[in-house]
Amino acid sequence: MRLRSSSRSEEPAEVLVDTPDEHPAHGGPPLGELLVSKGSVTAEALQAALLGQADSGRRLGEILVEQGFLSDADLARALSDQLGLELIDLRRITPEPEALLRVPESTVRAHDALPISIDDQVLTVAVPGVLDGSAMRQLKSAVGDLRLKFVLAPISDIERAVDRSYDALAGLDRVVASFNPDDPIIDDTRTSGAITGDDQAPVVQAFQRILTQAVRERASDIHIEPQDTAVRIRFRVDGALHDAARLPASMAQSLVSRIKIMADMNIVERRRSQDGQFEATVDDRSLDVRVATTATIWGEKAVLRLLDKSRSLLQLPRLGMPPETRAEFSSMIRSPFGMVICAGPTGSGKTTTLYAALSEINDTERNIMTIEDPVEYVFPSINQIQINEQADITFAGGLKAILRQDPDIILV
Repeated sequence: MRLRSSSRSEEPAEVLVDTPDEHPAHGGPPLGELLVSKGSVTAEALQAALLGQADSGRRLGEILVEQGFLSDADLARALSDQLGLELIDLRRITPEPEALLRVPESTVRAHDALPISIDDQVLTVAVPGVLDGSAMRQLKSAVGDLRLKFVLAPISDIERAVDRSYDALAGLDRVVASFNPDDPIIDDTRTSGAITGDDQAPVVQAFQRILTQAVRERASDIHIEPQDTAVRIRFRVDGALHDAARLPASMAQSLVSRIKIMADMNIVERRRSQDGQFEATVDDRSLDVRVATTATIWGEKAVLRLLDKSRSLLQLPRLGMPPETRAEFSSMIRSPFGMVICAGPTGSGKTTTLYAALSEINDTERNIMTIEDPVEYVFPSINQIQINEQADITFAGGLKAILRQDPDIILV
């Protein structure tokens, strides 16, 4: 992979394109050498990533981050030195509305290229690294006569900033205003992430916007709670619930019925608690949504658990543990006997931590078995059991069966 960037100091950097037939104009050292010289990665880690790059053809920095050898912040700093582009902190910068309007949201999300500001006919765009030719052409087509200036930011910061900048609930008031309680509930279980046209019923559009915004905020749960005069919508993010929206009380029954239709639940039965699930796609992310309803004095309350099936599995070094804690935890999970208990509130990262631990110790010499409800991430080389009470597969029965399977490690 060869990189090219503008070296003219008097003009904004207009080109940041992956061009395999040209040498880097920045004159900096190769990325791998730069990372080793800075102490960001070891020579052994670089060699392992280079082997992975030879097999997959993917970018070196992407492989190092994925394998847990490098943080995306360290990668952004190294690319800033290599390309001579400014590194910005998106946690302290709010993109200008005028800049956001110049590039379609689909283009921004497809290429992780976030418009930041417009100054003197120059559009500043934050990117995580080198763009390919297709991305550059789409950006130039979108901005018209504006020139492009690129700045760098970690990919995780860009993704969070994009989710904050494009609020799916922004047009919810207009959808609610067109709602009629007498309208039939459409049995349309298509779950595309985009809202297309005005032909969908308001309750369908309202729920799709709620689901989309929850995914963008990385919520683990959506709470839909009927009250005396309104329907309160809350998201659980990082273990804590916060208010997301309020809808008219007249929408409560239709909204919950819409969800129950998607989850293949009985919409006539409103007094008994029910469970169901459905699959959805939001912003090109595949979701498994688990639904639970229960009756309250104001109507049916629904809680939706969002499981992002397309998320990448975090490695132990990327969980943010202090070095001494990580070393102690790594030693514990490699013990020949004993039990590791991971406790915390909903959405706090229990499953993420345990999956990272399994990934760390998974090898051909161990028989690792799990019993889960639900199975949130599929490991190709681990034996995983999904709870199914209708088939009499419970935690108690499943654990008893696992103990007869000569296990080395069990995840419950």
